[in-house]
Amino acid sequence: MKRFTFATYYLNSHEYAKIISEINTNYSKYKGLWFCVHNSYDVNGTACRYYFENRGYNDYNIYSKMER
Repeated sequence: MKRFTFATYYLNSHEYAKIISEINTNYSKYKGLWFCVHNSYDVNGTACRYYFENRGYNDYNIYSKMER
């Protein structure tokens, strides 16, 4: 299996589970796209953009998190 292009941006386990769950729930929005942006709130309630590589359902690499 091909490695991801970017280094992983590690989130704490609670935030990671929250964001992955949201991406999975809205996967039809990202299907077929290699590089995606997911807008959400982090565990502290701050609006953020999560940039991730998409290799299929539940196979993502979050490589950046930026406050909006």
